[in-house]
Amino acid sequence: MSTSTLRITVVQDAPLPRDIAGNLARARAALAASDADLLVFPELFLTGYQTERLSELAIDTDDPRIAALASACREAGTALLIGFVEPSEDGFFDAYLAIDRDGRVLPAIRKTHLFGGERDVFRAGDSITPITLSGARIGVINCFEIEFPEVGRTLALRGAELLIAGSANMHPYELDHRTAVTARALENRVPVAYANRVGSESGHDFCGSSRIVAPDGTTIAELDTETRGELTAMLELGAGGDGATAMLAQRRPALYEA
Repeated sequence: MSTSTLRITVVQDAPLPRDIAGNLARARAALAASDADLLVFPELFLTGYQTERLSELAIDTDDPRIAALASACREAGTALLIGFVEPSEDGFFDAYLAIDRDGRVLPAIRKTHLFGGERDVFRAGDSITPITLSGARIGVINCFEIEFPEVGRTLALRGAELLIAGSANMHPYELDHRTAVTARALENRVPVAYANRVGSESGHDFCGSSRIVAPDGTTIAELDTETRGELTAMLELGAGGDGATAMLAQRRPALYEA
């Protein structure tokens, strides 16, 4: 199996609540300073974790502010994944904005599994499909989705070489995501990069613990529950497991329930 490498940076930070301009400026500054192939921010980073008056916060992917962010990606030669609120004719999506290193803006990646009160304000996406950024096939997982093995497995079966999970996970659920991130890597034999936010907003205390995990479940790099910072790692993609650890090749789907 052919392999490649990808230099990835995960950002752990607290967005400015309802301040899209300020959060866009942070993203552009991070891009300008980056030497990574791919830069990853947490869930809903452009808006903060907000569930009210979403019409004031929603941005179309063809918005001029997104075009400016795409230009920053092109100038840096760095792809970007960052959470935002996407509008639609029927409501709003908790989504990920994906911009490739050449400035090409991909269709938004909509969160398919909504947590708690999110179901009251967001629509659920209905697609689980890898995307290509910086030449790598990537499966994007949005927060609560990391707790569903089916999401990561579906992305891996559809060709994802790397799983990226962006989150706004809060206390007391730190252990849930810490365990799930390691499990998704180990069971699919692909690296997993997890970008969670910190700080307090909308009545929640967010628990950080961003990390990058190797296909064998080893933690390559991690941050604590409060520190703002970045993690950078050079990841080998496409190696997967072999022999006894070739997990996908040893599946017996006829025995499993859907």
